[in-house]
Amino acid sequence: MRVIALVDLDDTLFQSLRKCPPDVPADALTALGFGRDGAPLGYASPRQRHFLDWLAQSALVIPVTARSRDGLSRVRIEFTMAVCAHGGLILGSDGAPDPDWCAHIAREAAPLAPALNALFEATVAAAADQGIALRARLVSEENMDLYILLKHETADEAALGALLDRIEPLVPPGWTIHRNGNNAALIPPFLGKARAVAALLPRLRALHPDSPVIGIGDSLTDAPFMTQCDYAIMPAGSQLAEATLGRLV
Repeated sequence: MRVIALVDLDDTLFQSLRKCPPDVPADALTALGFGRDGAPLGYASPRQRHFLDWLAQSALVIPVTARSRDGLSRVRIEFTMAVCAHGGLILGSDGAPDPDWCAHIAREAAPLAPALNALFEATVAAAADQGIALRARLVSEENMDLYILLKHETADEAALGALLDRIEPLVPPGWTIHRNGNNAALIPPFLGKARAVAALLPRLRALHPDSPVIGIGDSLTDAPFMTQCDYAIMPAGSQLAEATLGRLV
């Protein structure tokens, strides 16, 4: 019997160089995430590397990530199945998108496409008006626009936060504004890691009825999918840990 590990990637198994522990020398870090040009962008500390090795030996590792399918392809981690794009895409064990989930998301996404595009344009305009060096894009999968990804060019988290405060009144009710450092996303209500996990878990439990399921994540948007699991793990000092364990100390 093996454990099933539903695990977030960025800031859970690895992070950008500036977020790595300051007491760990650069030559002790392992590059796991890469840009389109092949340059390393995400690094695991030795402890994260050992944690990942332990998972690989004892669990069926299933990423549950905000990354697109393309972004996931640039992560050097062995895994079985995956949830991508904030739950907009489920990849089967053959690496192909699950057709039933794609059809479901397409039906849900179509009516909200105009609102998503209007919010994207308004966000870009607000950033230009404030002189904010913003990286903004619509994340799409299988010809579907899913959500808006936002980052500040120089990782000015305060400036990005000010922009999010300004556009918050423009975000339709029921949508999620995800904030976690210099990573932000505007997510329509049809998306969510928890929604995809809710669809995937019955299949996993049917195949592995006695295998415990562990949810692993760092952010508040990970909490809903983690609550569906038998156990939950979060990195110390993460957004999720500060919001939960931090209240107890």
